[in-house]
Amino acid sequence: MKTKLIGVTPRINYSDSKVRREFLNERYLYPLHELGFNTIMLNLDNPNNEEIFKLCDAFVITGGTDVDPKYFNEENNGESKGIDEAMDRLDKEVVEYASKNKIPTLGICRGLQVLNVFLGGSLFQDIGKEHDDVKHLVNTVPNRFFDFPAQMEVNSYHHQAINKLAPGFEVIATAEDGIIEAMIYKNLPIIAFQWHPEVSQKENISKYIFKRFSEIINNK
Repeated sequence: MKTKLIGVTPRINYSDSKVRREFLNERYLYPLHELGFNTIMLNLDNPNNEEIFKLCDAFVITGGTDVDPKYFNEENNGESKGIDEAMDRLDKEVVEYASKNKIPTLGICRGLQVLNVFLGGSLFQDIGKEHDDVKHLVNTVPNRFFDFPAQMEVNSYHHQAINKLAPGFEVIATAEDGIIEAMIYKNLPIIAFQWHPEVSQKENISKYIFKRFSEIINNK
């Protein structure tokens, strides 16, 4: 039986000599490998990404810096940081390919935000520090993918958040201040979390999220 392949989006940093480096935090990969999947990093600036996408059975869109506000028809007010056009372009291509072809996709932090933006929603460019490197409670609602506790504690590492929810998405978790913390697509195998399950991957909730994602992939 063929081992299923998950395409994972890269992130970037720059060397002292300003050379761009693409990388993946291995924490995104460990839980996928433990569940029996192969993984491949999706590179920036390929001349034909769709040829690579066709090899993939699923995608993970990882956390990272901010998406350019031009994609939700706003000017950058100075709060959106670390914008990179190549990274936005690749994430956009992944989102559009996955949604068009009904490919299972997991979005994490920035991944949730780009799914929302590139499928027609918008973001708050800055919500302050209340969600930056803290833990907080989220309230959940019943949904077709997850049987979460009604309230649970999650990590938080973001200063942007969903403003207008993209059409087709259903909110499945919110923070106590109303910030959207998790969503699923109503009729596609797309799930997304504002928190980082890969950071706390040994916790039961995180294990459950990755297990359910694996089931979504295997049942497609």
